[in-house]
Amino acid sequence: MSTQDLLARREQLRARSARLREQIARRAQVMRPALRLADRLRAGAHWALGHPAGLALAGAAVLGALAARPRQTLSLGLRIWSGWQMLRRARPVVRALLRRR
Repeated sequence: MSTQDLLARREQLRARSARLREQIARRAQVMRPALRLADRLRAGAHWALGHPAGLALAGAAVLGALAARPRQTLSLGLRIWSGWQMLRRARPVVRALLRRR
C-alpha cells in the first residue's frame, strides 16, 4: 500500500471511531440515572465508613427522639423530607432563572 492509501484508510478509521463513540454515548444516556444513583450510594457508603462515630451518634439521636416522642419525630421527619423534595424540584428552575440574567 502506498502512503496515500494508508493515510486515507487512517482517516476512514478515525471517522468510523468518532461515529461509534457518538453512538455509544447516545445509547449510554439510558444508563445515566442508574449510574448516578450508584455513585451516590457508593459515596454515601464511603462517608459512612469514614465516620462511624457520627453515624452512630445520629442513629442514637433519631432512635431517642422516636422513643420519646414518636408522633412529633415522624411529623418533623415528614416535614424535612417534603422540604428537601421541594428544594430538589425548585433548584433547576432557580438555576434556569439565574442563567437568563
